[in-house]
Amino acid sequence: MHLVSSLNKSKFPTFKQLKYLPKMLNRKEKNTMGILAIVVLLAVILLITNLYFLSTVSIPQKGGQYMEGLVGAPRFINPILSQTNDVDQDLSKLIFSGLLKFDKNRQLIPDLADRYDISSDNLIYTFHLKKNIKWHDGEPFTADDVIFTIASIQDPEFKSPLSISFQGIIAEKIDENTIKFTLKEPFAPFLGLMTFGILPEHLWYNVPAANADLTELNKKPIGTGPWQFDSFTKDQNGVIFSYALTPNPYYYGDRPNLDKIVFKFYGDFNSAIDALKGKSVQAVTYLPQEFQAELKNYKNINYQKLSQPQYTALFFNQKNNGFLQADYIRQALAQAIDKQKIINQVLPGNANAIDAPILPSINTNPDITKYNFDPQSAINLLEKNGWAINSTTTNGITEQVMQKKNQTLEITLTTIDQPQNTQIANIIKQEWGQIGIKTNIQLVDKSKILQDVINTRKYEVLLFGEKLGSDPDPFPFWHSSQNEYPGLNLAVFSNKTVDQLLEDARKTNDWATREKNYLAFQKIVSQQLPAIFLYNQIYIYPQDDSIKGFDVKNISTPSDRFANLYQWYIKTRRIWK
Repeated sequence: MHLVSSLNKSKFPTFKQLKYLPKMLNRKEKNTMGILAIVVLLAVILLITNLYFLSTVSIPQKGGQYMEGLVGAPRFINPILSQTNDVDQDLSKLIFSGLLKFDKNRQLIPDLADRYDISSDNLIYTFHLKKNIKWHDGEPFTADDVIFTIASIQDPEFKSPLSISFQGIIAEKIDENTIKFTLKEPFAPFLGLMTFGILPEHLWYNVPAANADLTELNKKPIGTGPWQFDSFTKDQNGVIFSYALTPNPYYYGDRPNLDKIVFKFYGDFNSAIDALKGKSVQAVTYLPQEFQAELKNYKNINYQKLSQPQYTALFFNQKNNGFLQADYIRQALAQAIDKQKIINQVLPGNANAIDAPILPSINTNPDITKYNFDPQSAINLLEKNGWAINSTTTNGITEQVMQKKNQTLEITLTTIDQPQNTQIANIIKQEWGQIGIKTNIQLVDKSKILQDVINTRKYEVLLFGEKLGSDPDPFPFWHSSQNEYPGLNLAVFSNKTVDQLLEDARKTNDWATREKNYLAFQKIVSQQLPAIFLYNQIYIYPQDDSIKGFDVKNISTPSDRFANLYQWYIKTRRIWK
């Protein structure tokens, strides 16, 4: 080493000198140096990697294809015919635009409209349209398209489910970018109606209204929405089994990150869930409770839990069972039900117990009457009114039943024949049986429940869920004018004070007044007990974790899960901070 130092004034060896180093090292030293070199190299790589990730951020990158499984099949991808089919509504939501729309927070915001004005008497709504909007085929969008769509909704030959909501409404074109709607009387939920999609007059004008359900435009629609029709595939029987959309190049709003969306259609949830497990799709429109256990071991799935304006209740039809006309009997029935037990056993973690009809954007009145689970109080209440528990034997089966003057307290509980409802009905039967009330369960096929049971009001107690929509207006469900078909007052409930509250709330756009009326409505309904409100179920939307950017918490309809679809992404890239 002294010789080396004398020949080189530098304190460090040169590269020329280092190349002789291997010849000077023994085998053990060479191995040690090799390992040291690898460690140093890995440390440098790790340092550079950490510095890169600390100095950059991941952001969405354009591109990628999203595939979702839907149960059902498309029939009318048409915004004024789609209301009776969830698949049609999902597709129409993406292809068509309305004057207004709901954002991811379920707030009403302008869409095709730039702004709107409301007259002081709440009878005239004037919409000012955005300019330079084009249809998917490049044709300009104008006020004429809106006027044509309203006329089509109001045309009885078109058979639009929206027609009943637009009776008596007059739509007028002011100029190419302005429309005026005149109402017969104030109607606060009117703005919520204006989210329906607009049809292109230049394509639909020559389609006879009576044949509107036959045109190919219902399968290959043209809209102004963020997504446009690309293609579909059919099976050998002509049934569509997949449907593809691509971004609308003319879209006036936020452009999506995804390149393509493909919807696959399945005949039942079994098939759709199997497709999700097999990664044939990246999401399924909805996850029924009975399938949740099947997905527990699939760690790649995110469960988006969405709040929806829906409640499940036991609706009393007092006309069909005289026992139910007694307030104390309805109260005893309410006290005998353990709502939390139902939720824990049938809907674990996916529902909230309620004591009044929940309404969108309205908090539950804290002064409502509540009937807590207390079966002994229920028994005492019945005995106080002359009933007594006796033993009866029928077909060799002994039961403890409430009897009074040779009458047995007996009730028939009707519900849809599906696993979740059946489980709940059996729990209720057991709990009512514990206070001596004999309960018969009537299960009805889903396809027949509306026609055979609900429309005809042929039930004593109905276990059923009601979806309320985006506006808190409970008029269709609780006003006495809705007691018969096509009304939706399932409790056949009549109360003059409630009628007046609901009528007055509809006539004002003052939110404070509406809220005050609805809180008073909740209080009266809880006191009168025309129904036992059980729970508000959470909407479960399962998605593969490859999908990023989902940010929706509240929905009014299932298609609202797409409210921030433009922000979803699959691919990412990193940029410097």
